[in-house]
Amino acid sequence: MTRALFCISLFLYTAAFAQPLTTSRLSCEVENNEKTTILTAKVKGTEAAIKFRIDWTSGNHPPENFQNKHAKPDRLTSSHRLGQATLNRTILVSETADCILVHVQADQPGSVHFSARFETEHPVEIQDRRQIILQGKQIQARAWIIPFESDVSDDGKTITILGEGEALILLNLAPDTSKHPISNTLSRLGEIHDPGQIPPNPHLIWQGVKKTQDSETQDTRKE
Repeated sequence: MTRALFCISLFLYTAAFAQPLTTSRLSCEVENNEKTTILTAKVKGTEAAIKFRIDWTSGNHPPENFQNKHAKPDRLTSSHRLGQATLNRTILVSETADCILVHVQADQPGSVHFSARFETEHPVEIQDRRQIILQGKQIQARAWIIPFESDVSDDGKTITILGEGEALILLNLAPDTSKHPISNTLSRLGEIHDPGQIPPNPHLIWQGVKKTQDSETQDTRKE
């Protein structure tokens, strides 16, 4: 293989995949490209995993010019173009928040378009319009799809956002929710980062979690 072909092959591989993102409890393998993000997550020490899929879509322009920018043990950042807009994505597996967060923001209003769902044969249901619940025999999972301004739609299994400037996804999982509750993930983070507000402000949650994570990462490096 020539050096040029090797470089092209390496670029295509790194554009599609990232190293696993981990905390002390969770492990998440990320497949990330211009059209799709797939998170395969499990609780460490267990075999059962969940697969959560985000399709980056738009009726007017296909996603293009995708780039994986930075990969760290706890996060992956990337971007893609949609027409004249640039969308920045961050996938963060947070120790302090004890969940997986996906944040997307566009530099032009109304440019965030995506649909999200679990890829599974197990039963799923939509609750409170913005929450997808997976009831597996060996693993339970919940995903909150939260636009910052617009509304969502669903077909019973998939939640779709069309025309938003910024959105946040919270994903959490556990083999036994009686021992490790996950249904309170949004309210728990709201009490920390936007106390007294129902529903909590997703922007404040994202900024608070990210700031705490960055601070703890810096402290670890100093040690």
